[in-house]
Amino acid sequence: MQTDWPIFVLTLEGDEERRQPLLDQLKEMGIPYRLVFGVDSRRGIPLEYESMIDRRAARVRLSRSMTNGEFGCALSHQLIYRLILDEGQSGALILEDDVVLQKGFASYLREGFHRTATLLLFDFGRARALPWQKEEKGRWIVYRVAQTVSRTSAYSISSRSAEQLIKLNTPVSCVADWPGDLYKLRAFLVTPKLASQRCEDLEMSHLELERRMVSNAQKDPKRYFKRDYWQGYWRRKLSRPVGR
Repeated sequence: MQTDWPIFVLTLEGDEERRQPLLDQLKEMGIPYRLVFGVDSRRGIPLEYESMIDRRAARVRLSRSMTNGEFGCALSHQLIYRLILDEGQSGALILEDDVVLQKGFASYLREGFHRTATLLLFDFGRARALPWQKEEKGRWIVYRVAQTVSRTSAYSISSRSAEQLIKLNTPVSCVADWPGDLYKLRAFLVTPKLASQRCEDLEMSHLELERRMVSNAQKDPKRYFKRDYWQGYWRRKLSRPVGR
């Protein structure tokens, strides 16, 4: 099956065993893909990428320090965003190498539903959406995100949104998921989900052990005086959980 948007599988050198189940799934579905080797930060940020990150800005932005793994992940996704723009692609699908595709994934692509003017998340953590902002796509329902959710494991992205995310996180000072307000970026969730992370990899994640060592971010009391906070507050109140 050919698609007009390339499918990039984000992986690291030496992770052949980790990515093989996903590659087997794609092959079985007849879906072409391209491997993209990300920034391996398991032993620290490679010297050539230090100029592309801002540790001090990250502490201000997140009220905590970012781990090397988080910097590496964010840099890796930005590599793909830049690849989309450099190649003049209208958009692309991005799959992390520990993702498991659901049976309907190929059908969704075959219908062309993956094309989006913004961001379309196939997998996500706990999410809330605005129930009146939805659209039926075959047997799926696509909801507009009410607030930022976690995971960059499987999504499609337009070139315009790729450019926006680069601007929002250059130099890198925020985690890959996500450097901007997904509601303002007009991101959408696909339900039922089309992908999920392998359960056994939730504990083996390259980021998980580092994240557990970082203290929770402290809430900024100044947020109560910001319009964005109250707009988000009322969106959350009006939203409903989806994808559970």
